[in-house]
Amino acid sequence: MKKRSASILSVGVLLAGLLGGAIATASSAAAVANYECNTAKKFVKGSYYIALPHQNYADADPYWCYLKYGSDNSGVTALQFSLNKCYGAGLVVDGAYGSATRDAVVSVQKRLGIGVDGEYGPETRSAMNWSHRNSSGTHVRCAKLSA
Repeated sequence: MKKRSASILSVGVLLAGLLGGAIATASSAAAVANYECNTAKKFVKGSYYIALPHQNYADADPYWCYLKYGSDNSGVTALQFSLNKCYGAGLVVDGAYGSATRDAVVSVQKRLGIGVDGEYGPETRSAMNWSHRNSSGTHVRCAKLSA
């Protein structure tokens, strides 16, 4: 009986470890990107530019940051602008990541077939279309960052 109890306990510990690892590796924008975006920056693409959420103090690529419910800065404004122009989100462009912005991000994530968590992070940044603007700031087209 002691041997069987020890075997059951061992299997339980193994399963708990595996489940704990799965939970620890569940991805969210914040888990993948280490810094909250705190501003927006122009990313030049030929004769156009894209305003992207940006992190001024990141050691790594400053564009690989995250935004989530409660964020409030010009990075959110840049995201909202592109969500409106490229996905017809109908958001008030106010820089506040509230429930409407979260819902728009969820909608885009579902549409693009990527992880759905309602947070902006590297996966969403890479997958979505962004508003390309001319030098006067007028929206010209929507395209992926590599386009």
